[in-house]
Amino acid sequence: MKTPPPSHSIFLAWLAGCIVAAWATGVVLVLLVDPYGLYGLLTVEGLNSIKPGLTRYLNEIKLTHAARLRPNTIILGNSRAEIGFDPESPVFTRNHQSTYNLAISATSISTSRSQVDYLHHIGAPPKNIILGIEFLDFLLARSTVPNEPSSKALSDEHPVNRLFWRFDSLSSLTSIVDALRTLRIQHNNEAITMTSRGFNPLKEYQAYVRNDGYYVMFRQRALENAKRYLTKSKEVKGFKNTNHLQALLDMAANDNINVKLIIYPYHAQNLALFEETGLWPAFEAWKEMLITEVTAARLRHPNASIELFDFSGFGGYRCERIPPKEDHRNVSRWYWEAGHFKKELGDIVLSRVYFPASESKGSLDKNKDTLTDFGTQLDATTRIANQKRIAREREECATQYPELFLEAAGIVASVGRKDEEIHHFP
Repeated sequence: MKTPPPSHSIFLAWLAGCIVAAWATGVVLVLLVDPYGLYGLLTVEGLNSIKPGLTRYLNEIKLTHAARLRPNTIILGNSRAEIGFDPESPVFTRNHQSTYNLAISATSISTSRSQVDYLHHIGAPPKNIILGIEFLDFLLARSTVPNEPSSKALSDEHPVNRLFWRFDSLSSLTSIVDALRTLRIQHNNEAITMTSRGFNPLKEYQAYVRNDGYYVMFRQRALENAKRYLTKSKEVKGFKNTNHLQALLDMAANDNINVKLIIYPYHAQNLALFEETGLWPAFEAWKEMLITEVTAARLRHPNASIELFDFSGFGGYRCERIPPKEDHRNVSRWYWEAGHFKKELGDIVLSRVYFPASESKGSLDKNKDTLTDFGTQLDATTRIANQKRIAREREECATQYPELFLEAAGIVASVGRKDEEIHHFP
């Protein structure tokens, strides 16, 4: 007669079976709900069609989407591009372009370069690149010198090629939580989401606006920015990340990709902070550097299509008044806060990049005349005129809205004294 197994062995086998069953159930849930849009087994309106915003593996997931969709246009940059440039903008519809937004918050041009390199490596380069180019990405910290990392190709070591993230995004507890979050947000108009084309509509900011008003959002972001700007070197002794810009332009030219570099339309408050923190000379020198790099890339690749557009300045949309502190009803039409413009302004930027002023006038902005000097194609021949334009706009904005500049000075002073608490928005 066989001796029955010890009771603890039965318990351990039962426990192991429960763990495996729970893990398998979680995997099935993630596969079907598909919170990251990786599998496409089931899409049901009201169940899982709206995807939550990404909190991890942003680059890997977005590149996987782009590799599958193979868009002919990609948008690159940081959160300003991620939030401001909608891949489903009317501009792309008119231009018959399939577009994906690969921009990722808090990343630099090195990420954009690696994304282009990866798409080239897998044989899926786009035909067009829209690159939002960030001044702060190139600035040195105090007491540093330019440090150019290696310019070797990045594709073979790209994180998207690693298997762990695919396993983890399918079978981890975090993925199960994100699957449940997906089910929960389907009827929440203020949830953090990402569209199937990689765009962040920033719906969650609607709650901040309703509860705090635009003034608080502008104020807190300005405090954060001023604190950051004060850590940067005021001396113009070179810029970092220029090697990544050069490599990106060379790769694009070799693949016959049309490149449109866009200097963001920062709100006038942000430019006033550049002035107050002593960064304005560096801002001007940075534009000179961009002109030099674009010119050099065109000389290296005579047939390349590379254009640089400057949407910075103090005029028109960018001098929009910030609703007063006590006003929670009126809205800022063009900006969430001084660093992040809304898609409505992003649509106008894209329209000015793709179509002449006469053609774009009134097509996307029916309540405000499209400004003829909004968006300068910047090169050696337009550099001086562009500087004069910005100086003229600053004078006009300071006349119409002097309190904006006074408040910028006060913000920098308060950060220097550390006498105002900074609350961080996402």
